[in-house]
Amino acid sequence: MVHELALAMEAVRLVARDAARRGCQQVTRVKLLCGELTAVMPEAMRLAFTCASRGTLLEGAQLDITTSPAWAQCSCCGEEFRPEEWLLLCPRCHTPGARLLSGREMEVVSYEGK
Repeated sequence: MVHELALAMEAVRLVARDAARRGCQQVTRVKLLCGELTAVMPEAMRLAFTCASRGTLLEGAQLDITTSPAWAQCSCCGEEFRPEEWLLLCPRCHTPGARLLSGREMEVVSYEGK
């Protein structure tokens, strides 16, 4: 939950700053994209978001979370694959340490307000 709280606080900070700059009085919905390797638990993130948004123009906003899959590319043979372990072992040539292409992102995709 501590991990999610830090991420939620940063998301609230970023959205609140941008929404205020645009003259928004209240944010009603926030859409996040979280990579599957970020270890974000959606229910914990929703609770953290509720706590982090108290007293801000995001208070009461709905939080939508989309999880993006992890993808890696082997630095030896170029194979793109879904990693099954943290070693990023290539399923074709078995070389460890592939380059992670996605799965660690955490971004605010959009928000709605009035």
